Amino acid sequence: MADSHKYIDDREGVTDMSKWANTTARLIEWSHRYGNQSRTSARTPTKRVIDTAFELAWNWDAIDIALQGVRAGRVRLLAHGNALAVEPLSDPSIEALDIVLEKIDTANTEENTIGPSLAPAHDYFRAQEGRRSVYMNIPHWIAGLYVQHMKNYVAQRHWDVPADTDLGGLKVGDAIPLIGTLKGISFLQYTLFQGEPSPKTAYLGMESHTLAKSLRRYNPNNTAIDAFIEMLTYKPGRSPLSAPIIPWCGKLIIPFFLMSDGLEERMVLRAAASNPSTAGRLGESLGALCRRWADRLKSIPGTRVATEVKVLAANRRKIGDLDIVVLDADQKTGLIIEAKWPIDARTLPDAWKQEAAIDKGRSQIVRLKKAITEGALVKLPLDWPPFADIEWKWLVGTSRYLDSRISHPDIDVTSLRFVEQLLPVTSTTELIHKLTTFPYPKEGHEFRLNWRKFKIGDTTVKCREIEMLQPEPSPPAERNRAKGWT
Repeated sequence: MADSHKYIDDREGVTDMSKWANTTARLIEWSHRYGNQSRTSARTPTKRVIDTAFELAWNWDAIDIALQGVRAGRVRLLAHGNALAVEPLSDPSIEALDIVLEKIDTANTEENTIGPSLAPAHDYFRAQEGRRSVYMNIPHWIAGLYVQHMKNYVAQRHWDVPADTDLGGLKVGDAIPLIGTLKGISFLQYTLFQGEPSPKTAYLGMESHTLAKSLRRYNPNNTAIDAFIEMLTYKPGRSPLSAPIIPWCGKLIIPFFLMSDGLEERMVLRAAASNPSTAGRLGESLGALCRRWADRLKSIPGTRVATEVKVLAANRRKIGDLDIVVLDADQKTGLIIEAKWPIDARTLPDAWKQEAAIDKGRSQIVRLKKAITEGALVKLPLDWPPFADIEWKWLVGTSRYLDSRISHPDIDVTSLRFVEQLLPVTSTTELIHKLTTFPYPKEGHEFRLNWRKFKIGDTTVKCREIEMLQPEPSPPAERNRAKGWT
């Protein structure tokens, strides 16, 4: 028998949406790789089988880190008897800071205030107390309420890329209301599951033409629905994290947890980037976003900012550009930022692509510094002092990724998201000081290191993990993506 309050819980108690999304994605990948989709052989698994599969998928990130990390030199494996310890070769203080800054994306407090209110739907569910199979006769207005609520929520969130960015058969502006629609009907399905947990309410599933019809019902003037469904439909070579429409036994399933972690833009851009025909155009759009570094840094009093400053060889041949150059003329100090803006990471391979972009940026800086030392000309604006008169700090700047690898390179890395949290400052010199002296989270104060243990067969696996301590630090609530912060 359904209890009405269970419908109203919505997502109470589900605090780590990304963890649930990763576990769901892993189960989907295993099902498609090893499962049998034949309707004649389909059987409902026992609870023991479900529990075993879920527990393995929940803990598999440690194995994934071990398998992929060893190949890439990112982890250290320590074996002793039947025990295996997986220790990432990374700085936990930087990882802890990254966890805090990620809340700018995932702590979606604005979702609770966006209209229309879901209160009328909650009132309806309260009136169903004691009834069974409520999910079979949901009034259309409730579905419309959930859809409009989430469409408005997705639309008011800040998207980095412009609405006219081509994703291959559709533009970002086409995808935004469709993502909102999927989130709305998926959110409603999860609400129904909370009220009546069963296999029939666990996931939203329908045939392809029914999904297209539903999307058209709520988006009658959108001509990109077919392209949207194709782009977000899972198949080998794609990740469920960026392709959350899952084909299974002739139907399309949309698991709630793949739609719930507040990373809609990351999902859409990753889906588009998986298509070689659109990846190049998308890369150009992301590259143009590097100008946001200049926009933010221009807010510093007394600062001069130049972009794409040419570096010329003695024969006047261009040998490169300085992406962002920031000058504090009074203090004779400055910043030079080699800006990189790859798509935000969702998986380990995504993170390593970020690190590859960072390494490329470091190499570019080393090459240009050497050329300048050997006499290359830096074409600064005419009213700026000579390049050699300024004490320059060189950085690789990403959008949001902080490089936590344990290394000691000559070129530091930071992110625009981090720099924004250090603003306002009174001068470029103060910003440089904050960047070099920032008190990163400390073990025993803001976080502790634990060993998560689980068994696979006869082997006990231990994986180092970070536990944030209470009260957990958090960026200011007003500095979120919805208000234009990176």
